Amino acid sequence: MKKINKLRVLAYHKVENADQFEKQIIYLKNKYHILNMQEFERYREDHGLYKNPLLLTFDDGDISMYQNALPILKNYNVHAIIFVVSELIDTKIPFWWDEIKYYLGEVEGEKKVWEVKKWHNKDRVNWLKDLRLNSDKVPFETEQLSTAQLKEMSLNGLSIANHSHTHPIYDKCTIQELQFECEHSINMLLKNDFYPFVFAYPNGDFSEESEAILKSKCFTSVFLFNHNINSGLLNPLRISRLIVNDSTTISKLKFILSGYHSRILPIIKLLFRIIKK
Repeated sequence: MKKINKLRVLAYHKVENADQFEKQIIYLKNKYHILNMQEFERYREDHGLYKNPLLLTFDDGDISMYQNALPILKNYNVHAIIFVVSELIDTKIPFWWDEIKYYLGEVEGEKKVWEVKKWHNKDRVNWLKDLRLNSDKVPFETEQLSTAQLKEMSLNGLSIANHSHTHPIYDKCTIQELQFECEHSINMLLKNDFYPFVFAYPNGDFSEESEAILKSKCFTSVFLFNHNINSGLLNPLRISRLIVNDSTTISKLKFILSGYHSRILPIIKLLFRIIKK
């Protein structure tokens, strides 16, 4: 573990509100040194020091990254890391959580997604198979990123990294399932000269078993989804990230980046649980 002073890592998903996202990028570029992958790797190893370092990351590899985010990031010469689900590249296979909402409806589907995330991975997979088979709806398809689009993004400052092969919840997987996820995602990313050993946990959930497997596979940087700022000693297998989205206002973005949001959020959640009781 190396000493790093207040490294902020932002975690996005879709980018559909291009206007607000552009305002965020303008603010971030003026306020912080936005690291590219090589700078991040040097910074992680203490070979480079940067004032107000910040890393932009995007989970899942949604098609909006190519359609909306790439033009803005390219225009402002801003770098980022995109964590992709390798099974979905060059397909029309939807994200499984979107599929649940398609079959059950937005409201009920959203509730079910949160429930399903708590199940063992095998139970989730089998339940989804039954959901598809028993539905009268036309099978759901969606446009996913292509290898060609990923390579274009890679040439324009976006580093393509690992977000698993099928996007399971890692603390709900067996050792065999984790091995499968690692091997298949690594192979796809290696084949295309991307970054297979830079990884973000799907949903941010991990276990000691999953961390041990990633370590044994020589993963160099592993990102959480825990809404904290990195300070002091950096554990490269547990890099904290701050949760934002494309519609976050600049005032709220400033509050999140300040670190106060991370301190207040647990208190709000605790109060909410007490009120519910």
